[in-house]
Amino acid sequence: MAAHVHAARFLVVMSEVDMAQIHFTAVHRWMDRGLSEWLVEVGHPFTRLLEEGPGIPIVETRCSFVGRIMLDDVIDRTTEIGAVGRTSFRSRHVFSRAGEVMARGELVHVCVDRETRETVPVPQWLRDAAVPDPEDVTEPGTI
Repeated sequence: MAAHVHAARFLVVMSEVDMAQIHFTAVHRWMDRGLSEWLVEVGHPFTRLLEEGPGIPIVETRCSFVGRIMLDDVIDRTTEIGAVGRTSFRSRHVFSRAGEVMARGELVHVCVDRETRETVPVPQWLRDAAVPDPEDVTEPGTI
């Protein structure tokens, strides 16, 4: 499988704003949706992960706002997987309006056995769909 980047376009709606400007928590929901849609496109939706594993809890999040995202903005989101380590990976998300980056976010996931919660290696299918990443990967703490 080749590296995969998911792309989506959506409208910012009233439930995502606070006084017409984006509420900061909305971006975390958008990142979660981006990861969910990426997983579907590579043939491993969350329903399959819940049956077959591994669990992929989030152990770290970050988001940088570069510009203001407003009510009724049309946002383009890209989602990719990178920085694949032995037991962890990062889902990376970019949010743009009319070609201009408005925000960037990242979720750090650790692969775990769903019953024991012990860390397990990142599955090969996920490695195969990740974008090449020259960064030195540092393993986050385990859960």
